[in-house]
Amino acid sequence: MKRISFLTLGTLFLTIAFVAVLATACGPKKAEIPKRSMPSGATFDGLWYSTFGDMTLTVREGKKVTGTSSHGTDGQLSGELKGGVVTFFWVQPGDSSIGRREVKGHGYFVMQADGKHIKGRWGYEDDYSAGGIWDADKATPDE
Repeated sequence: MKRISFLTLGTLFLTIAFVAVLATACGPKKAEIPKRSMPSGATFDGLWYSTFGDMTLTVREGKKVTGTSSHGTDGQLSGELKGGVVTFFWVQPGDSSIGRREVKGHGYFVMQADGKHIKGRWGYEDDYSAGGIWDADKATPDE
């Protein structure tokens, strides 16, 4: 039977540990997204004054969310509604005339108890929160 040295076992252990750290560090970081039920009578539909300019959100089929933002080059988002939380993918189109490249990422909005404010975060690429805060106040009355 072949004997394995402690050096070989140590190298194997370090390799496994390194791969485990990489696996947990990669991919969308959704663990921080809160869960919340939708307050009675509240909706994400409508015009919002947000951290990044005027934003219009539309909920379709009860769970699909689309939106636009007046920030920069008219950003767009698409996502899914679960309870009082929207998780989304956003994109800010590039503009070659001024040398701006396209940027994109993920984020989430959480409806607040009063139904008139949302608090959220955004991130670049697969990250959902490292970019910063994205909050908004409802500009249109609920129907």
